[in-house]
Amino acid sequence: MGDEEIQLDSFTGTDDQKLTAALDLARNSNPRRPIRLSAHSYTFSQTRTTFSGLRILGPNVGWQNPEIANTAGALPQCTVTLNCGNGANSWLVGAATTYDVMVAGITFKSSNAVTQFYHHPYSAGTSFATTLDTLSFYGFKHVLGTPADPFSMTLVTTRGSWTCVAVQDTQFSLRGSDNFLWVAGDLNYGWQGANQGRYLMRFSNLSKTAVKHLYLTARGGSRAVLVEATAQGGLDFSDCVIEGQNANDQAMGALIVTKGQASFTNIKLNFGMARPSDFTDQADTAYIMVLGGSALIANVWVNKANKPGTSTQVAETVPVVDVRGGTAYVSTVIGCGSGWATKPLAKASGGTLVADQSLRTS
Repeated sequence: MGDEEIQLDSFTGTDDQKLTAALDLARNSNPRRPIRLSAHSYTFSQTRTTFSGLRILGPNVGWQNPEIANTAGALPQCTVTLNCGNGANSWLVGAATTYDVMVAGITFKSSNAVTQFYHHPYSAGTSFATTLDTLSFYGFKHVLGTPADPFSMTLVTTRGSWTCVAVQDTQFSLRGSDNFLWVAGDLNYGWQGANQGRYLMRFSNLSKTAVKHLYLTARGGSRAVLVEATAQGGLDFSDCVIEGQNANDQAMGALIVTKGQASFTNIKLNFGMARPSDFTDQADTAYIMVLGGSALIANVWVNKANKPGTSTQVAETVPVVDVRGGTAYVSTVIGCGSGWATKPLAKASGGTLVADQSLRTS
């Protein structure tokens, strides 16, 4: 029986009791044996402490999107409802540095709008060489980390096609280094509503990390990306769509705010800055606001939103990039769609701007 899978349904009792027994067996196996869920629904309510080699796998791996109808039978049929809290009361909690944790092929649903999937604070070391593969989340407070206590990660890989819908708060708050986030995958994640300017994703002290294939929809009162305190640099975003829903279902303010060291290349940046006066936590002045550090911004496509309730587009006097601190190197920014009378604007309100001929500058 050495290294064969542990079938969760081979145990008796409630779903939590089955998982407790499976985790005990996995923790004491050498080499670690993976836990395999079956093609039906489960409900888990207990917080679990992660350990090196923990692997929880759905019955198969494939694209999953719980908000799209008429897909019955086509998607992996494993849905796990979590009835947990967040922070130290999340479903998975790292209490010390762990190695080689893996979760794959599961759709997770929150039963209570306050659940967090996985919490590993910096005070507990780091989640090292974790693999998270083809996961979906419905109705979660947070997925990885909290804004006040980001998920600590080193050599982590997120891969496969992910979906986050019906979200209740910032899903990803991350710190660490040397990670590969959706380089071999994609993340489709949107947020609608008045949320006091919270961000879809926060990258705090995250360096030497590749982030690719994000499709972020920051509708209404949300912003998409915040970068802060990345002193070592090397946080590289590429091949992403970061936008409001469309020209008439807009993001009201900035889409990207960066205070650290980051690059943004091959970015589709659409339908932002429709009504920045909605925000009171800061003055939003551009689609991308550079408030400190160094930013490399290249190969950007920009579509304009309409102002709410009108057919009047956001003015071209609104900068695509406003450098209010630090330094930004900006090149090949293209205004696309209708209504562009001139080149997109890049502005230096307080920092240093180095821009190419694709932009107007001030």
